[in-house]
This record gives sequence, structure tokens and C-alpha cells, in this order.
Amino acid sequence: MPQQYKIIPLIILLINSVHSQEILQADIDSELDPEARAKEIRNNTEHPRELSVLAPTISPEEIDRAVINRLMKEIADEPELTKSRLKISADTMEDIFITISNARSFINNNEIANIRAMCDAWNKSDYIGDARVELALDAYKKRNQFTKNFIAKYYSIVLIDIESALDIQQKVTFDLYMRDRRRRMATSGTSSWGAVVENVTSGRETVNFHCRRD
Repeated sequence: MPQQYKIIPLIILLINSVHSQEILQADIDSELDPEARAKEIRNNTEHPRELSVLAPTISPEEIDRAVINRLMKEIADEPELTKSRLKISADTMEDIFITISNARSFINNNEIANIRAMCDAWNKSDYIGDARVELALDAYKKRNQFTKNFIAKYYSIVLIDIESALDIQQKVTFDLYMRDRRRRMATSGTSSWGAVVENVTSGRETVNFHCRRD
């Protein structure tokens, strides 16, 4: 069979498929009433939906750490491009890499301490039900924020250490690099570290798993 006759049935099949999807979409659109659905959701007070955010986006305290660790990856993966971008020598770039590497090996998220604070609050509380869960989650968040603040301060020192190896022009270039990367990191959708929970609904299972013994 000539090639053009083989193509014709395929074209007919595709046309029929597209036509069927258009009919289906028209049926769906005709059955949906967005305003009525929105009103139904707003008026559903019997079982209100609680927003659960299991992985919130990165916090301001985490941004410098994330950017500096990303710089370490850029040095490892694209050393020549990174050296050119920052206008630094190979020796200076190696010093920066070592500084960041040492920082990463020294610091950690200390999630165990966060969990311990959560469970201590749970075990010592006389509250019951959701009130007790909320108290435990608040203790977790408080301890986790303490960790974030400590790490943010530590990485500010790491930045000072990195900048100490740069001349005036290199500092200007590096500062522009950090500003750009901070802006990108803040809007990248990168998740915060730790088993963060935002409310009782999303945190009840976490508390029960780690702390509940009664």
C-alpha cells in the first residue's frame, strides 16, 4: 500500500480522538458551576478543611546556608565557570571550597534535639487531645527555630571567612553573586529542613509516632 494511504487512517483516528475530547470537555464544563462549588466549600462549616503544609518553603534563616552549599556544588561540578563568574584564582576557589566543606562537616540540623523537645513537652503536659498535641508541636517549632537561628549566625561567620580571602573587586562580585542566589533560592520552592509540621492536623501523626506511649 502506498505510504500516503497508510497515513490517511491515522489522521482520521487523530481527528476523531480530538473531537471526542472536545465533546467530553464541553460536557464537563456544562456540568460544573464554579461559583456554586465555591459557595458550597465556603458554607461547609460541618467539616472545615484545615490547611496542612508538610514541607514549607525555605525560611530566611536557611537561605545563606543553602546558597553557600550550592556554591560548593558549583565549584565541584563547574570549576572553570565558577572561577570565571566570581573572578577568582584557582587557589582562592579551592580555599572557598575547603571553608564550605569544613562548615558542612561541623554543622547539622540537630533534628533529634527538636524531637526530644517535642516529646518532653508532650510527656510533661496535663492537657488532653488536640491541646496536648499543639503544645508538643509548639515546643518542636521553638526548638527548631533556635537551631535555624544558630545555623544562620554560624553561616554569617562562614561568609566573613570566605570574604576575607577576596580583594575589594572580588568582594563586590561575590556580593552580587550572593544577592542573586539569595533571590533565586527564596523563590525556588526549596523546602525547609526537618520534619516540620504547621498545625494539629498535619502534626498529630508525627507526635503520636515519636512521643505517644499512653
